[in-house]
Amino acid sequence: MVNDSAVAKVLETTQPLLGKMTEIAVGIVILLVGFSVGVLAKKLLKRLLQELELNALLRKVSLPYDGEKWLSTLASWIIYLFTVLFFLDHLGIRSYALYLFAGALLLLVLLTFFVGLKDVIPNLIGWLVIQKQGHIKVGRSITVKEIAGVVERISYLETEIRTERGDTLYVPNALFLKSKFRVRE
Repeated sequence: MVNDSAVAKVLETTQPLLGKMTEIAVGIVILLVGFSVGVLAKKLLKRLLQELELNALLRKVSLPYDGEKWLSTLASWIIYLFTVLFFLDHLGIRSYALYLFAGALLLLVLLTFFVGLKDVIPNLIGWLVIQKQGHIKVGRSITVKEIAGVVERISYLETEIRTERGDTLYVPNALFLKSKFRVRE
């Protein structure tokens, strides 16, 4: 016969192990559900942005980026990050290092975004100045630095100039703020 105290002792030693295994299993389910939600959110957001024709709108304002893909991927990565944080919190890992890592990652994303804007903002300001002054217009001959030609198109970020040889040059609008230029009608 099995001694009741031996069974109690076995249960006493295996119960914490079973509890930890259950906790790990729930954690894995959290990861699977979170990553699935991230993938689903990426697909749904991309489809929604395609319906709104975000890329066509970006092309109209001379931004040749795939905004639909970029925004949907960013949303999925944010969901992945929060899933991992929730998973680690569920396992009892509540370290300041974890939150410091998440903060550093968020800071890195923000800095990357703002560094990407460092070229956009001066060119946008250059476009506003070009529009306000009215010296540079489509069809006028222009010389800026070593570039000479006829203005084909003026967009938010750049001005298209066709040279005498037939080449098309894309000149950043910020160049018109920094350099002297000559306009011939």
